[in-house]
Order: sequence, then structure tokens, then C-alpha cells
Amino acid sequence: MHSYMSRSRYILLITVFLVYSKSLLAVKDSSDLVVDFERITQIEHMSHLLYQKLHPTHCTIPGNAEEVSFENNQMPLQEEDLINHSRVLESEIPLQFNEEVKTLINYFGTSWQSKLKEMLVVSNYYFPIYEEIFDRYNMPLEIKYLSVIESALNPYAVSGSGAAGLWQFMHATGKIFDLKVNNYVDERRNIEKSTEAACQYLQRMYKTYGDWFLVIASYNCGPGNVNKAIARSGGKKTFWEIKPWLPKETQRYVPAFIAMSYVMNFHDKYGITPIVSEVTQQRLVKVECNTKYSYKVICSTLELDENQLKSYNPELKKSLIPNTNDYFHLKLPYEKAMLFYQHEDLIEQNSQNETEYRQPVVETSVNLKSSKTRTYKVKRGDSVALIAQKYNVKTWQIRSWNGLKSNYIYPGQKIVIRK
Repeated sequence: MHSYMSRSRYILLITVFLVYSKSLLAVKDSSDLVVDFERITQIEHMSHLLYQKLHPTHCTIPGNAEEVSFENNQMPLQEEDLINHSRVLESEIPLQFNEEVKTLINYFGTSWQSKLKEMLVVSNYYFPIYEEIFDRYNMPLEIKYLSVIESALNPYAVSGSGAAGLWQFMHATGKIFDLKVNNYVDERRNIEKSTEAACQYLQRMYKTYGDWFLVIASYNCGPGNVNKAIARSGGKKTFWEIKPWLPKETQRYVPAFIAMSYVMNFHDKYGITPIVSEVTQQRLVKVECNTKYSYKVICSTLELDENQLKSYNPELKKSLIPNTNDYFHLKLPYEKAMLFYQHEDLIEQNSQNETEYRQPVVETSVNLKSSKTRTYKVKRGDSVALIAQKYNVKTWQIRSWNGLKSNYIYPGQKIVIRK
């Protein structure tokens, strides 16, 4: 994970585009946002606002309202073309095509075409950051498409079960990878730190399975479910061989990843292209910000809106600099960063006069409290939906209370119910 550097001032230049956003609600869960048409519909629900609010000044914009149409709403997906395109890609994760994958490719390129264009736009901001980190971890570049499936490239995405950020980490899992969640920050929303955490998790899984499709499957349903599927299959070692024994959501997850990888790379082969516009690129830079400085003073001195500054730093939960004894790496547009250092003495002086109360840092507890708790033992034929109906609670609540990444349960399993 990123560590704080020496106190010497520095500026790390990152070529990015302006990001401006307020929190958007997305749903990530192996059932509420399963990677099929139901999941796609959920992403559609928020992706238009994602483009308008999160990336209003990108260098590319989605195509015009007149979408590319295909005869009978079917893309000309020839097996030979698919194979040739995948060879050109030279991916470490081979694109394997079957009818399920082709159906999803066609859906992404037709019914989901406008949203695909939005993802192509937003990816211009995130993918260069991903790829720099992937290079350090020796990760296949195609892994970046997982975050399209997980969060629609929205750092503010939060699921009903509590998974958050571009890579949709549960709180407990994020803590394993040193992603801090406290009353000031949620580092699952930090682009670089969450991407590093994802790389670390995926590296661990690759050392376990040695197969990227199994790694991707484990990202969706957890290694426990993958191990069970391997055992039930008689020891098979590939995704396609153990697929029938995986949770249904995961059975669809890997084909959707392959389909997304394909359309994100070869959309232009079918005439699906965003329109390039002349918009000035902006550079965001990291500055070492003394945590005693006032957020309001920084904004007023640099002539920044408070929400705008927060949008540059999506991990911030409040309009406050974290109250720690260390420096906070604050992201600013390059010109504003220059002003920050030019006027830092003034910022320090005015911050001392600011009556801005800041509580001590309090780590957010992983466990949820409840006044009444009971344990239910799963019976044959039970499902999360049936149990939720029986106790008049939501399915996402059951998953959250029990740390479930999906609706997969088994007879004899003990489920906590809170009322």
C-alpha cells in the first residue's frame, strides 16, 4: 500500500482529467448486481449521472444520440473475427468465446451501447492510473475491466451489503489490505490505494489457483466457493470445468468479464466510438498537506468550492482534513497546487484562527450492532430471499450481517438475523 513519504515537499504529477462528483449509489453484490442483464440494468440506472457529474470535462464525450444500429439488433460477431481480435490483443488472460459470451458482447454493443460509450469516456481517467499500478504488480492489463463490472468506474459506488469503491471492497476485506475506514476517510474510495489492494488480493489468488479465470471467479464469490466447486467437480482446475458447481452469479461473472474486455478493446471495429472534443486536460498533483490546516481555509485561499476539493479526493468523507499527526496527501489541480505552496504560510496562519472543530480519528467498526440477534440454521431448499421474507428483513441486510458476498448458502449454515 502507499506509505507516507518524507516530510520534504514534493509534487507528484499525474496526468488526469477533472473529476467532480457527489456520491452516487450503486449496488454491488452477487445477486443485487449480478453480472447479467439485471446487473447491467442497475449500472444503467446510475451511469448517465456518473458521466454528467463525475466527468463533465473529459477529453472525450459519448457519441451523439444516434447510436450505431445493427440488422435485427445483432452485431456481426463472426467466430473468426473474435479469435483474430483476441490474438491481436495478446492478452495474458485469453478471451475464450462461447454462446454465452457472444450474447453478452452483443448486449453490450446494442442495448447497452450508450452506457458502453460512457464507460469508454470514464476509462480515459482511471485506466492510466490502473496500468501504472498494474505494472508494479506485474498484473495483466485486462484486470482493469473488473472494475467496470464491479462499480461502473465510480469510486463512490456503495452496495447494499457495504462494499465500496471502484473495486467494491467489503470493510473487513479492505482492512486486511490496510484500507483505512474512519470518521474522516474511506480509503476504499481512494483510486490508487484501492487498486493496490485489488492487485494484492488478486496476486494472492493467482498464487493459489494459477488460473486467471478462477482468480476472477474468486473475486466474485470468494475462494471458499471456488474451492468447494473444485472439490465437487472431482478436482478440476479450470473455470469452465468447475462452472456448474459455482454460484449462479459467478457462472455469469467470468463470461461478462470476457465480453466487457472484448467490447472495451474492439468497439471501434463495429463503429462504436466516442466523439473526441477539444477539452483542456488538467493535471492533478499530490501535495503534502499539514493535517492542522483548515479545509475551509484551503478552499478559500485557493478559490475552490468545498465539494469540488472533495471530488479531487474521493476518500474524504467530510469537508475536513483528517486530524492525525502525519501529513495528508491532498490532490489538487496543478495550478492550485502551485498556489498552495505559494500561500502555505498564509494557509497555516489563517488555519490557526479558524474555529474548526475536528474530532479525533475513530476507526469504523467492522461489526454491526443490533439490539436483538438470533441465529437461523439453513435448511435444504432455503434461500436468502425466503429467509428474508420469513423474518421481514431485506436480503442485503442478511448478506451484510453475515459477511456474504453472494446469496449462496448451504444446508446447516448458521445465519445471523438482527431485528
